[in-house]
Amino acid sequence: MNWKKNLTLLFLFFVIGMAIFGQYLNLEYRTVIASTQKGEALFTREILEEYGTQIIAHLNDNDVEMAIVSRSGQPRKKLPEGISFTHSAFWLRNGESYDVYNLYHGEDNRLISSLVTDTAADFLRLTRESDVGILLPKPDVQIALTTHIKSANYSRVHRVNYSLISNPLDTRFQNCNEFMLDVLAAFAWGEYDANAIKKRLAKDFRPTEIKAGFIRRHVAPFVDERLVMADHGKQIYTTTRLDLQEFLESQNMLDKAYVLTLNSTTN
Repeated sequence: MNWKKNLTLLFLFFVIGMAIFGQYLNLEYRTVIASTQKGEALFTREILEEYGTQIIAHLNDNDVEMAIVSRSGQPRKKLPEGISFTHSAFWLRNGESYDVYNLYHGEDNRLISSLVTDTAADFLRLTRESDVGILLPKPDVQIALTTHIKSANYSRVHRVNYSLISNPLDTRFQNCNEFMLDVLAAFAWGEYDANAIKKRLAKDFRPTEIKAGFIRRHVAPFVDERLVMADHGKQIYTTTRLDLQEFLESQNMLDKAYVLTLNSTTN
């Protein structure tokens, strides 16, 4: 009856292996910080305030009315290839400071999102890297986009159903970067119907493809409910900061794109 003993051992090894892999996925995915305000900060509040002040001073020095700023909620070495930042927001000048317009998912229900305006330091609170990505539209576009974002049209393209890796060519779910893409598309085209926006994006825009093996694709969603796969086909597509940059370029709206390194004098 050795075959029964071997089969039992094989089954036990399989269960233990799946348990270990499940714990790995739990650590790998549930700690991903993207469109959220909640979580444990890596940097002290003093450093975050200092970083925020640096960004504000930089934008003011360059007479920026509005910018798209991105932060990384994961150490960069843990991000998929081709992705350097996980959360983006619109920064709009308000006197000598800037208001930050975000899409954040909920905490009690992480599959629902809302539009939240906060401060520079709050935006940076969950960053895991000492830099931010900055996209500057052309000066005239900055002024027009500021008016657009402050109007009721801004929220017309918001969809509350949240996915960490939402497909920007599908209307069912949305994350922060996809929301920003939809805002930019609505502004550029004067179009607010979600299906019409997605149809046009499918013709003119190619989002970032995320490579994922069978286990990561089919097991990870059980570990982190934000990894919704219902809006994906054979390929997994999502929106990144680079995609926002490429869209602005395609519409002749981009002035500059760069990464700003942040420095702290606090030990």
